[in-house]
Amino acid sequence: MSADATDALADAVGFQEQPISQLLVKVASRCNIDCSYCYWFRDAAVYDKPKLMSDEVLQQLLLRIEEHVARYSLIDFPIILHGGEPLLWGVENFHRFAEACEGISSRTGCDIPIAVTTNGLLISDEWLDCFEARNISVAISLDGPEHIHDIHRKTFQGTGTHAAAERAARMLASRDIGMTALAVCNPAYPPKQYVEFFAECGISSYDIMIPDATVDETPASVGSFYNGLFDLWLEANRTKPTANIRIISDMITAMLGNNSPTEGVGYKPIELCTVMTDGSVEAHDVLRIAGDGLTQTKFNIFEHAIDDVRNEPRWKAARDASIQLAAKCRQCKFMNACGGGYLPHRFSKKNGYDNPSVYCDDLYSMFENMQSVLADHLYVSKPDGERLDVRDVLAGA
Repeated sequence: MSADATDALADAVGFQEQPISQLLVKVASRCNIDCSYCYWFRDAAVYDKPKLMSDEVLQQLLLRIEEHVARYSLIDFPIILHGGEPLLWGVENFHRFAEACEGISSRTGCDIPIAVTTNGLLISDEWLDCFEARNISVAISLDGPEHIHDIHRKTFQGTGTHAAAERAARMLASRDIGMTALAVCNPAYPPKQYVEFFAECGISSYDIMIPDATVDETPASVGSFYNGLFDLWLEANRTKPTANIRIISDMITAMLGNNSPTEGVGYKPIELCTVMTDGSVEAHDVLRIAGDGLTQTKFNIFEHAIDDVRNEPRWKAARDASIQLAAKCRQCKFMNACGGGYLPHRFSKKNGYDNPSVYCDDLYSMFENMQSVLADHLYVSKPDGERLDVRDVLAGA
């Protein structure tokens, strides 16, 4: 299939131009721990940004958010507060931001769900009260049990952070707060250790993410880990839902022909953008693993509306790359479910994003295994009661 044919396919399946649909807001550019695999600090340009978002930038951001949702009559506009470590911004700023968004919602009718991704070390009862009162959902970085977590997630003094992160996760789980845990896969350890740890903590919703790497690197294979994880997920949910593992549910959703809710799985464009602490606007922040300054643009919220970034060359190049797949991907039977893999994992200095994922062989193995297991366990029930073999459904998808 040619690149032109891929573009035609993208149009045919509904990838028309859309307004920016969600924001990643960097309210802090520094962190209070020193994770060895963090993509954020791979790019030295982040040190040129203000440590925290100022009140001036915050007020302008709120104006742009209201302008954006009103202009496009958006039904919802999810916002993720991010860092660095976003809790360094302070609990009062979280209250102010959430209260302002509630006001925008009341004036425009647009729902603005707010989430935060945190390492959890600053979590306290005051923070829990804020999250609960403001209906802020929380993703906490927790790499499973202590002996895995503390390999990469250390303080600046070199000590582990697991005890503090687990304490925060248990505190969050004890309150009426939407909470999920985010782990990064370490394939040197069996997935059972992760699954048993999260179950013991009472955490039923979590993700075990594929480690970030570009095509120019040689990361360890993860296929066996995720095939084992899928088996554990299937066993845990055999009689009733007990564990929601995001990467597994996303892959199943994509395999069955639907859009997965996250950008790492499935064939669809990446439509979000990132607002930095100084008000500058970039593409998806994780793309900075490609190298210093490669996400920077000349756009900012003082001179530009949020949706103006769609015309910015680097943002547009990343968006287009997310649906203009490499030749190998266009010929793959799992093209729609996989979508070429996570965009940052397709980058090389030689070809840009015109590559299969550095994890291509692993992803193929994962989808192949999943398709085989699903075909043996599932059927599709039609409204008239007819049962369809899931193999036929998967073939159609």
